[in-house]
Amino acid sequence: MPSYELECNLPGNTANMENMVRAVDPEAVFTTGSADYRIEITVSGTKQELTCEGRIGGRQAAQISFTDREISDPRYGMDAFAQRQKEMVRKGVLLLLQKSGASPLPWGILTGVRPSKIYHYLRDLGFSPAEVEERLRDQFVLVPEKAAHLTAVGEVQRPFFRKVAGRLSIYVGIPFCPTKCHYCSFASHPLTTHAHLVEGFLVALAYEIEEIGKALTRIGLSPATLYIGGGTPTVLTVSQLRDLLNRISHSFPLGELLEYTVEAGRPDTLDREKLKLLRDYGVTRVSVNPQTFNPCTLARIGRKHTVEQLEAAVALVRTLDFPCLNMDMIVGLPGEGEEDWDDTLEKLLAYQSENITLHTLAPKRAATWDFSQVKAEIAEERVACWLETSRTRLSSAGYYPYYLYRQRRSVGGQENCGYTLPGWEGIYNIIMMEERSTVLGLGGGGMSKWFDPVSLKVSRTPNPKCPATYRGRIKELVAEKVNRLITSAN
Repeated sequence: MPSYELECNLPGNTANMENMVRAVDPEAVFTTGSADYRIEITVSGTKQELTCEGRIGGRQAAQISFTDREISDPRYGMDAFAQRQKEMVRKGVLLLLQKSGASPLPWGILTGVRPSKIYHYLRDLGFSPAEVEERLRDQFVLVPEKAAHLTAVGEVQRPFFRKVAGRLSIYVGIPFCPTKCHYCSFASHPLTTHAHLVEGFLVALAYEIEEIGKALTRIGLSPATLYIGGGTPTVLTVSQLRDLLNRISHSFPLGELLEYTVEAGRPDTLDREKLKLLRDYGVTRVSVNPQTFNPCTLARIGRKHTVEQLEAAVALVRTLDFPCLNMDMIVGLPGEGEEDWDDTLEKLLAYQSENITLHTLAPKRAATWDFSQVKAEIAEERVACWLETSRTRLSSAGYYPYYLYRQRRSVGGQENCGYTLPGWEGIYNIIMMEERSTVLGLGGGGMSKWFDPVSLKVSRTPNPKCPATYRGRIKELVAEKVNRLITSAN
């Protein structure tokens, strides 16, 4: 593993440099002295002009120097100067590493989960879409395809910010699955080992739903969207699911709901009775997620369902006339290549799912897999090319991108992106990713995001991921949420 020594004249930027190095080299080790590479960055100048100079020493020495006069544009606020300095540090590190032989990063210096945030920041300042796209390429070093892609996504999203302004959304997390997918790092517990926690968890969740519902009614707030996720909510029995949906229906003021989603991702948890329950209680959007149509891969990743079960689940969703069907696939699963990805995408297109989400495999340390054992089977160098081709195919079929996000250690540095047929944007996905309105997170692992419409900043309060811990702390957790709701209303 290559080692790096880092130095910057701006205090507090070592972590910023480390973040950029890890984006290029996920296995990087940082040390002082006797490193394979030593990177030095100096940023100087005024609010009219900034200059970055850098050098890298070690196996392949290189130097860079560039100037930024963009910061003098009067559309930037006073707080933009410090942020631009940090951006120049990252850009300097990336350019040095590329001069030393590293490949370009698809997303340039945007290393975070939400690259679209910088798009909306610049649009809010008054820059046009074309101006933002140019800055994404030049200042943030995105490859042209990603800059254009992000611009397209951002323009689809902006009308929804106005549509949900002043409202909140609700997420209900059911942290259980039939089995744990080997690539999964989310808050999800397999019933094979955690079934004994379900009933106690549901008792606590019922309390949270009822108390939050009372608070919403008291202050006169109705949710814009409601999303039941996990885990796999449909892993619940028919009786448990009915009780949950009934409690939600009677507790939350749902009269002005724009969208009601249930993550029914595992087809082996679905039958007609469960799906009919969802439809009878007003669910408008369901996710049935194959991830792949290769039966060998399904078994290998721990999905424990067949292609035939998936096809039967989709047929039921269509028979019961759910307005919107979302289907996911994962690009980059070990042992798969273009033929597998082509086959899965073609089948999703044949279903005419209103939403199709393309995920890029992100080998997380918290997952079941030991990725050191499967890394050689991941067709990393072919993922980027295939994703570009898939965008063209989706566009030809009438789909366009409406939200995206990135994950650390994503194969090839790529992204996850949701595509939609016209008029079927997943509103909750936009809200959750762009953080432009409050989201109340209930249940296991639910993350509440409190949005300040003046500063556009978000503060977070998490629910525990462990069902037992969640149950034990439920009154404390609910009291905090209710207090914040009442306080913000006043």
